[in-house]
Amino acid sequence: MLDTLQTYVATALESEFFVGGLALGLLGLAAGVVRLVWRGLSGLCLRRLTVTVMVDNRVAEFLHLLDWLDHSGALGRARRFRLTWIGGRGAQRASFAPALGVHWFVLDGQLVQLHREMSDKARTGKGTPLETLTLTLPLGRRKTIERWIVAGAELDANRSRIGPTLHIFADGYWTQAGEVVHRPVSSLVAEDDRVATMLEDLRWFYGARDWYVDRGVPWRRGYLLHGPPGTGKSSAIRAAASELGLGLAILDLGRRTLTDDQLCEALVQAPEDAVLVFEDIDAAFIERAAGEVSTGISFSGLLNALDGVAAQEGRALFMTTNHLDRLDPALIRPGRADVHLKLGLVGAEQAALLFLRFFPEETALADRFRNRLGDRRYSPAELQGWLLAHASDAPQAAEADGLTPKLTVAAE
Repeated sequence: MLDTLQTYVATALESEFFVGGLALGLLGLAAGVVRLVWRGLSGLCLRRLTVTVMVDNRVAEFLHLLDWLDHSGALGRARRFRLTWIGGRGAQRASFAPALGVHWFVLDGQLVQLHREMSDKARTGKGTPLETLTLTLPLGRRKTIERWIVAGAELDANRSRIGPTLHIFADGYWTQAGEVVHRPVSSLVAEDDRVATMLEDLRWFYGARDWYVDRGVPWRRGYLLHGPPGTGKSSAIRAAASELGLGLAILDLGRRTLTDDQLCEALVQAPEDAVLVFEDIDAAFIERAAGEVSTGISFSGLLNALDGVAAQEGRALFMTTNHLDRLDPALIRPGRADVHLKLGLVGAEQAALLFLRFFPEETALADRFRNRLGDRRYSPAELQGWLLAHASDAPQAAEADGLTPKLTVAAE
């Protein structure tokens, strides 16, 4: 048996084809081993010489890192952009961001590779598509990325002191659309302390979770602000959010593409640190009042979203309207609109106080301004518009006799 095997081997070795094939096989095996060793060594060196961080938009560090990259100008050097539109009805603006994929840039003397990915299927807890940032720093250090995240967090904290963060619901999820200017309650023009009273009610609500739970009452609070145009309804909401450090989550109910299901999703997914705002809510159902059929949300869908089984708790809702008489009583009953606040036209006394905000040293002119107005009443927006038109003029121009004809006199 052994002799036979030795004979076969000797015969095979005498064959040039066999010997050549064996040699090629050994060379291929050797090449494979070399490649395997090289990959292992190069991967080890790559891990030793580069720093990589991966964050997604489920954590705060995602926005902090983006904030710093944008602030530093690194994102502005990208060659490929993605254009999106953010903002509500009549106030949309374009937003440019680096497109999905790989981008290279230099920041703080460090070569950086940025890889942006977005999943069409995976979603965050707020319903936003899952987006991932991967930063790779060749010959970099972990402390560099940590420093950028801390710097971005500081930028975010500074912006939160400027004013409320604005959130817009579009394309099925909430988008952060920037910040609005801080507005103190003291800057509002009203004849009494009704706005301050509303603010205290709102402050109580956000601290009354246990009170609601103990009584078995849904922890929800609705505010209806009504009055003529220009009387400060939107300004009052912004001031309340500013004073309490809350954001503004604005939802356009009049958008025809908004469905009942999307409305429910929007309320469930709304940012926890923001008040919900439905402006000009009467305009969303003009067709309904006229008996016409329209697309978009239904009235019953709105009511179910506000206080149905799936309605989220722990968040205040503000609604505004210029026409209280157009609203269905079912929409503004207690439980949906618990606090009704009328913001009306103001008289000469409030006009004089507003005059002093523009011209603090002109007390005598403010008195003359008040006397000229007499018993007429105007919206704060009209008075402010007049004073703004003369902000760069001499104070006497703002107090001139031409005031009364140029202002629209309105009756409450």
